[in-house]
Amino acid sequence: MKKIHDFQSFLASLLDTKPVSVIASVLCAVLIWFSISVTVYQTTHVKFYNIPLTVDLTGTPAEANGLSSVSCDVETVTVELEGNRAQIGRLTQEDLKANIVTGNTDTIGEFSFEISIETDKNISFVSTISPDYATVKLDRIETRTYDVTASVPNVHATFGHAMDKDDILFEPAQIEITGPSTQLDKISRVEAYSDKSLEIDSLYSLYTSEIRLYSPEGAILDTDDLEIPNTNFQITIPVLTQKELQLTYNIINAPSNFNLDWLKEHLQLSEDTITLASQTNTAFAELDEWPLGSVKLNDIGLTSENYFTVELGEEFINQSGFQQVRLTLNNEELTSREFQVSNSNISVVNIPKNYDCNIITRNLSVIVIGTEADLDALSTQDIIVTADLLNYNITSTNADATISFYGEESRLWAVGAYKVAVELTEKPTETTVSETIYPTDSETTTETESGS
Repeated sequence: MKKIHDFQSFLASLLDTKPVSVIASVLCAVLIWFSISVTVYQTTHVKFYNIPLTVDLTGTPAEANGLSSVSCDVETVTVELEGNRAQIGRLTQEDLKANIVTGNTDTIGEFSFEISIETDKNISFVSTISPDYATVKLDRIETRTYDVTASVPNVHATFGHAMDKDDILFEPAQIEITGPSTQLDKISRVEAYSDKSLEIDSLYSLYTSEIRLYSPEGAILDTDDLEIPNTNFQITIPVLTQKELQLTYNIINAPSNFNLDWLKEHLQLSEDTITLASQTNTAFAELDEWPLGSVKLNDIGLTSENYFTVELGEEFINQSGFQQVRLTLNNEELTSREFQVSNSNISVVNIPKNYDCNIITRNLSVIVIGTEADLDALSTQDIIVTADLLNYNITSTNADATISFYGEESRLWAVGAYKVAVELTEKPTETTVSETIYPTDSETTTETESGS
């Protein structure tokens, strides 16, 4: 008992000291404030930061229409809750869920949706959310198959060779891409791309896993919202033998005395050379020129244009790109003049057997091209018109005619097509008269006597 009495005396003396008295007063004040707060001020505010925002379409019209959330511009929100102090005080950040309120939205597009705060605890509160709205893109997620092309911009063939880009092989040739339908709609071309830099002179294979997607306008598309499988593409590049060849042509139906070399100096092709390629290494071993074809002399006018179509066999590939070559005449030193040729200068060859030919045409108008000096020196007597009946139809009245000029060498030619009217008449058939010889009376008598 004495010990208890001594402890009580010690506490009484301790409380009489000033420091202990101050501390006791503070503790009493805190207890009194807490008691008043709980009983009088029951509502309080609590703030939570970095609560993850969830876009859950389960059970919504958007889900029923096959839509999914493609993107959302808000990842976390800050929430301030107001409610009963005793209840809110028990909440932790893990007890709160931030969700998107999609309502009746069921179409593809980009929408601004309200954000709500929920908790599994049976607690009532008023919330203030920042931000309170989020922009969400809704779309259908689809998987589509696309053809793949190859791009190797830094791979080049050595001199004398060419890459056959149309026959580049790549494996696999198709790829499946999954993503929003509106983004898949923008894909015009899928490209297996390699930035490898090298020069090749024979068949070469390389590997790449880089994929590039292009819009119809040729812009590179963003792939962030797309699922593209990691595929290792094998690109096989054929190499062709290549050579630049001189383009040539022939002029036909020219008289034997016409100076073709002189005329070709005045003629010009729109393309002088063509670059061809072949998969055969020896294709160009003895080939330095490529013939375009022939043009008739009489089709070459002062202002006319003649065209050659570039025709290649299966062995060759046109690397130059053009399909036609134009032939024009440099007519600065040339002019044309019309002459009237009489039938005395018209001759006919290859007349059918057993036929006589009569020339009906009396005068023929001929347009001649040449220099002023050569035309001044030309007379109608120097112009020769020859009608050839080799392939002539005897029921016709006109025969094709060619124009030539007297002289050892001519630099004149007639332009245009010419016809000569002729008339063929069949020669009369020669008839043979047979004679019957009868014996005389004396010859008959002698024969009779001899027989007797």
